[in-house]
Amino acid sequence: MIDGYLVGDREAVARFTTFGPELQAQLVKRVSRLALALQKRVQETKLSDQVLHVRTGRLRRSINSRVEQDGASVYGFVGTNVAYGKRHELGFSGTENVKAHSRLMTVAFGRKVKDPRQISVRAFSRQIKYAARPFLRPALAEMKPEIVKGMEQALRDAAKVAFT
Repeated sequence: MIDGYLVGDREAVARFTTFGPELQAQLVKRVSRLALALQKRVQETKLSDQVLHVRTGRLRRSINSRVEQDGASVYGFVGTNVAYGKRHELGFSGTENVKAHSRLMTVAFGRKVKDPRQISVRAFSRQIKYAARPFLRPALAEMKPEIVKGMEQALRDAAKVAFT
């Protein structure tokens, strides 16, 4: 008969119990950095005339990032709350309702008007087909190698803290 025993089993269990929280902390830190990097890439490259031409800068200023945790999962979100951002990202085909408004009439029947004036335009609906001009998805795809490396580094950092 062979008998055996393990020396240091309590220490090993203690190290494994600290690995989970340490990995969670490392992931939160890494995902936060990556989300900010993605936000910066979208604002500085995709929304600065590379994909969409800047008119007011509202869409670019609206790009935001946040990190959420759900149990053991960590999620990074980058997006916009501007209504037309979705239309640019995904495209749109369908009926669009235009509200009543006023505009400055400068041309009538193909000729310049001598005295431009404000005119009222009634509400109307129109069929449109708007091609997608994505700015978020391509930036995420470009950052995929950097994201993978970041997750691997978070795992290594957590293991270094927990097992050394």
